[in-house]
Amino acid sequence: MTTAILDAAQQVFEQYGARRANVEDVARVAGISRSTLYRAYPNKDELLQAVLTRQANEFLHELDRASDGLPPRDAVVEAFSRGIALTREIPLLARLVETEPEIITGMGGLSDTSLVIALSDQVASTLRRSGAEMPDEELRVVAELMMRVAYTYILNPGGHLDMGDDAVVRAYARQYLAPLVY
Repeated sequence: MTTAILDAAQQVFEQYGARRANVEDVARVAGISRSTLYRAYPNKDELLQAVLTRQANEFLHELDRASDGLPPRDAVVEAFSRGIALTREIPLLARLVETEPEIITGMGGLSDTSLVIALSDQVASTLRRSGAEMPDEELRVVAELMMRVAYTYILNPGGHLDMGDDAVVRAYARQYLAPLVY
């Protein structure tokens, strides 16, 4: 049931955006009553948070897959370039980045935990599995820096670099971000 609700909610959020989506549409798409939906998710914000958490987990799994078996600096390049690309490829993320970026940045009032910190910790874990040898605290700081750089380019892609060009993103990550990890 939870999967069906989250699938329906994701579809509705992709179609209408988070602000315009309503729980009635989610219940209809899921084929359940509003009361059943409300028992599982008491309000739209909790439903959106559950969808975003699931999407973030899938996003991180994809970054882990892209960097699996690579040395740390290569893992940085692969994870950064794949992460930038995923924000364009995943319909819900692309929609929210374009129309409701405050939700992506964690300023949408949906969570007490900073999304940047949570994602940074996951990136640090990925880099550690790739063989990064730097102290944990330094690795967490570097991972957070990388996430903040990625956020900046995702939310405001204009500038001197064409972040829609995978070769440019990879070259940027190789030159400026990979050397931060040892």
